[in-house]
Amino acid sequence: MNDSLVQVTHKELLNLLMSGDRSKCSELVRNYLNNGASIEVLYETIIKEALYEVGELWEYNKISVATEHLASAIVEGILNEIYFKIISGDKINKTVILSCTEDEYHQIGIKMISDVFEMNGWNSYFLGANTPTDELISFSKTIKPDIFAISLSIYFHLRY
Repeated sequence: MNDSLVQVTHKELLNLLMSGDRSKCSELVRNYLNNGASIEVLYETIIKEALYEVGELWEYNKISVATEHLASAIVEGILNEIYFKIISGDKINKTVILSCTEDEYHQIGIKMISDVFEMNGWNSYFLGANTPTDELISFSKTIKPDIFAISLSIYFHLRY
């Protein structure tokens, strides 16, 4: 790994997210990956930590909902941008369905988990935010996954 990689921190991404600079956020992530970092390290030490701080800033009224949404939208765009690095040609004949519960709109974490499954050869069906339970059950009868991964940030969103 390149020594410059060590210099990249979640604080750098956080600052760029807070400024709303989508282009520089994307450039930071591309450079990080191009210097030898793995996607798993990017997700765990840079993106996750930056978004945890975004959440804390919002929780303590230091940023607006709009700023929190902007940061989330930028990160989702970056995840889509680097997807081509995630696709694995080595499949293991295992299937996972990943989804948020009804009324759960925080989907970035479960999206990153979906990506990790895909990197490890799984057939990953990421359904995203606010998936109606009946639809999830119906879809699973068609797909017949080996496992489910269900995400929620507030336990009241778990209805069943």
